Amino acid sequence: GGQQHAVPCPHGGPGEQGQPQAEEAGTGQGHRGGHRPGAVVGAAQHLHQGLGVAGGGLGPGPAVLQTRKARRLKQAKEEAQMEVEQYRREREQEFQSKQQAAMGSQGNLSAEVEQATRRQVQGMQSSQQRNRERVLAQLLGMVCDVRPQVHPNYRISA
Repeated sequence: GGQQHAVPCPHGGPGEQGQPQAEEAGTGQGHRGGHRPGAVVGAAQHLHQGLGVAGGGLGPGPAVLQTRKARRLKQAKEEAQMEVEQYRREREQEFQSKQQAAMGSQGNLSAEVEQATRRQVQGMQSSQQRNRERVLAQLLGMVCDVRPQVHPNYRISA
């Protein structure tokens, strides 16, 4: 069958150490430069793990740094969102108070205008009732009392 290279187990299981791979040992193709590729990868992983555990001062691995960075970014985003919401609420309250002040004065103005209008209408109605008979008598007198006159602009042409 074809050539199979054993994938090294990250936990140190079979295939990484101790057990030689049959095709590599039998054909000689697996020995390039005098080492097995699987063993090199496994040794690199062990070296990396050993440095992470035994180094102490070398710091966390890239995955841990990435998750910390993601957490910091998420926390910063949440804090910024909270600040934006608080600012928006403050501005909304300020707007509402200004609007109430403006509407309150406008409400008073509209009430005053409406009241003045009612007073004027009532005055006109009472005046109309008082003067109605006199005005009707004057109109009837003008219509019924006809005095024929020649208009001053009329010219008699012969």
